[in-house]
Amino acid sequence: SDFKILVREVFHKSLQILLEPIINLKNGIDLLINNESIWFYPRISVIIADWPEAATFCLTYKAFNSNFPCHFCMVTKDNLADINLLSSNIKLRNHEEMQEHFNKHTEKTVCIEPTFNFFWNLPNINIYLATVPDRMHHLDLGLFHYQIEYTRELLKSQKHSLINIIDQRLAMIPRYSGLKIFSNGLQSISRLTANEYRDLMKVMIFVVDDIYCNNNNKAVNNFIKNDDLVKLYQSWNEMYIISRYEKFSESDLVIFKDVMYEWARRFIHAFEFISPSQLKLPKLHSWLYHIIDSIRSYEIINGYTTETYESLHKDF
Repeated sequence: SDFKILVREVFHKSLQILLEPIINLKNGIDLLINNESIWFYPRISVIIADWPEAATFCLTYKAFNSNFPCHFCMVTKDNLADINLLSSNIKLRNHEEMQEHFNKHTEKTVCIEPTFNFFWNLPNINIYLATVPDRMHHLDLGLFHYQIEYTRELLKSQKHSLINIIDQRLAMIPRYSGLKIFSNGLQSISRLTANEYRDLMKVMIFVVDDIYCNNNNKAVNNFIKNDDLVKLYQSWNEMYIISRYEKFSESDLVIFKDVMYEWARRFIHAFEFISPSQLKLPKLHSWLYHIIDSIRSYEIINGYTTETYESLHKDF
C-alpha cells in the first residue's frame, strides 16, 4: 500500500540523516588517542536485528512464502529446507544487482521493495551480508521454539496423553539455583522468553527420554523412534554450546558446521511431515548457510546478538 511505501521511504531517509557523518568522513578522520595521532575510518560493520527488522534494512520481502525470502541470498522458497545445496546454488545478494533491478523496475523478480535503499550509497558495507543472523531470534525464540512445538505435535500423534506426561516431568524436576521450573508445563509456550527457552534446553533431553516405546507404531504415519528424538535434543545442545564460544579457530568452524548439519538432518527427519510448511523456514536456511561466513567476517556470535540490549525478549 501507499502507506507502507511511505513508511519504508521515511525510515531510509531517516537513516541517511542519522548516518550522514559517516558519508562525509569517508576519507577518514585524524583522531588524537593517548597523545598519538591515528587515522580512523568510521564505518558500519554489522546490523543486529531480528528477521522482520533485517528485511526493513535490506528492503527485502518480509513474507516467508515469497519466491526469494532470504535477505542474504537468492535461494528459492522451495529450497529453504534443503540442506544439500552446493555453494554454486547459493547466489549472494549484492548492491549492484539489486539496484539494477530497482532502476529497471524489475524489483519484484528478486523480492525487494520498490524503495531506494540508503545503504546502496554507503561505502564499505554490503547490507545484505552485514545484517547478520541473530542467535536469540534464530535459535532461542526461533528454531528451538519450533522444535518444542513440533515435538508436542509428534507426541500427540503417538498418544495425546504424552503431552500431560511432558508437563508432569517438567514440573517434577528438582529445584536448582538459576534454573526455572515449569510447574505448569508448556501450556504458555508462545509467551516464553529467551532465558526460559535456554532453561528448557537444559532439561528437555531428559524429559523426552523413554517417553514412548521405540517399537514402530504402525498406527502412526512417519513414525519417529524415541531414541531419534532424544538424539535430536542432544545434537541441538551440542550446536548451541558451540555457538556461544568466545573464540573460533578454523577447525572449530569445521566442527560447528558438522554439528549444525547433524542437528538439521535429525530436525528434518523428525518434523518434516509435522511442519505445515515442510520446514521451509528462512531461519533454518539462514542459520545453516550464512552463520559460518558471518563468523569469518565478524568473529564470534556473542559480539553481535540482540540479547545484549533486548532484555524484553530475553527476560520478560
